[in-house]
Amino acid sequence: MIISKDTKLAEVIHHNYQLIPIIYRFKIKFGFGDGTVEQICKKNNINTEFFIEIVNLFHNEDYYSTDKLQSFPLKYTVNYLLKSHQYFNRVKLPLIEKLIHELFWEDASNKKNKDILNKFFVQYRKEVIEHTTNEEKEVYPFILEIEKCYSENKTDDLCISKLKHKSVKDYQESHDELNSALLDLKNIIIKYLPPADNSDIIERILTEIFRLEKDMADHTRIENTVLIPVAYKMENELRKKIK
Repeated sequence: MIISKDTKLAEVIHHNYQLIPIIYRFKIKFGFGDGTVEQICKKNNINTEFFIEIVNLFHNEDYYSTDKLQSFPLKYTVNYLLKSHQYFNRVKLPLIEKLIHELFWEDASNKKNKDILNKFFVQYRKEVIEHTTNEEKEVYPFILEIEKCYSENKTDDLCISKLKHKSVKDYQESHDELNSALLDLKNIIIKYLPPADNSDIIERILTEIFRLEKDMADHTRIENTVLIPVAYKMENELRKKIK
């Protein structure tokens, strides 16, 4: 299913409930009846085409929309990525941590397993927060400044100063460490953690971790195929003017 402006948003959710948090990031509230994507986007002051591209990207792994997404102002992409950070740090990670705390073993000797798992997860959550904080304070503001200088055709002292000390390429860092840590967390639970007495919690934890992993992978794909390439192209054009 390819989502279009005429698709009813309720049908989108029925086709793929995992799009609920994606739709939520656009601050669309439920109870929207049989409204189409276009109608609901207009009502919520959302760029319809950008919304369609993002939702299709998450809905269908084979949907390739890099060119279209690169054509939008970078502030749209940055705003979406910021909302994703908020979702990871304020919703998804606290939920997983809460579920880990709910694990229970009647045998007291197994308490250490819960402590090890919790310690590992707390460290992972700390790394995610540090990573997203750096992007919010350093990477995204710099990219938006590049876009502003480029769109206004400015090569003033402030712009030149920033380009002398930074480059978008500096931020094209790998997310491999975060992905590796998440894989280790899954393996601890799947392969090595003794069965908890409330095994239904383990099922919920794994489900949430797999969902988080998919969400973060798509998040990284947007950064690496849309945000960084567009900003780097603008940066190169500016550098040509200040040589």
